[in-house]
Amino acid sequence: MINRLVIRTRVLQTAYAYMHKEEQKLTAAEADLKTALGRTYDLYLFLLRLPIDLTDFWGQLIELRKNKHLASSVERNPNYRPLHNAYIAKLEECQELDNWYNQFPLAWSDESSLLRNLINEIESSEIYRNYLTSTIDFENDRNFWVNVFHQIIAPNPQLAHYLEEQSLYWDDNHDYIEKIACEEYPKSDPEFISEAVALAKANNNYQSLKYENGSVEVVKNFVLKTMKKSEAELDFADILLPQYKDPDDIAYAQHLLRQTILGYQQVDEILRKHISERWEKDRLASMDELIMHLAITEFLHFPNIPTNITINEYVELSKHYSTPKSSSFVNGVLDAVAKELKAEGKIIK
Repeated sequence: MINRLVIRTRVLQTAYAYMHKEEQKLTAAEADLKTALGRTYDLYLFLLRLPIDLTDFWGQLIELRKNKHLASSVERNPNYRPLHNAYIAKLEECQELDNWYNQFPLAWSDESSLLRNLINEIESSEIYRNYLTSTIDFENDRNFWVNVFHQIIAPNPQLAHYLEEQSLYWDDNHDYIEKIACEEYPKSDPEFISEAVALAKANNNYQSLKYENGSVEVVKNFVLKTMKKSEAELDFADILLPQYKDPDDIAYAQHLLRQTILGYQQVDEILRKHISERWEKDRLASMDELIMHLAITEFLHFPNIPTNITINEYVELSKHYSTPKSSSFVNGVLDAVAKELKAEGKIIK
């Protein structure tokens, strides 16, 4: 489930935090990376579990409405179809998911405001109206929740706020990203961040992007893909994605972080020559610099990854984590560095 895109993002975030800490410990950075990657997989399982708790709360809400003093005719005669959904029953049978959830410190049932908000959105949607008139079978039950997750749950702002509140390893703090995009050495004062963002906007040097490739958005896509694979005759455990797409990916993540930190000075010397031709070193945004350090580290230490793949991946990261002009700058520098290293025989790909 955790692919190279997620890994590069997490290593970038971990390395950035390491570079801006007063007390720098490689072992602590490695532990942070391991935690971040683990939490990414936790989020995948946590979001898969949400429809069960949402259905349970929905049942409680239906009964409360039915028994209130001035209940409407619709409330007194509710449609119970959502509570007998075959996809939800299939989810509930998954012992692996249930065991994981029972030991996880968070529970959707504690977030009644969020659950109520989601149910209200579902009940007022065309998705729900169409579902109530559709044939009762597993496919329609599954597709109902696929559509609900894709169109209502995944983009819900209250859900996004909740996830951001729960863990810095789940989502990007938006102030932090804005701060990176407009200040070389960011400060933690929110007032300073606001002033820096305002200045960046005034100078037409500010971007506000939806983080389609951020870790949370990637996880949501994997949740959706898993839901779509569910079939009446299949155990849900059989379609759960493993934590890593490739068994070598955890070693890749650890090696990339370690080599970036330990080889920082060596890569800096390579980078400095090319930066001086395009940009004064003291004007280089620290995020741009770190992104290029990661890419060059990948050039040198991962012979099985083609240089064009590396360049493309880190150019994309620069679009999401740095300034509006960064992507073309990063692309040009990395292309020049790759050609130089190949000419010197330092990389053979």
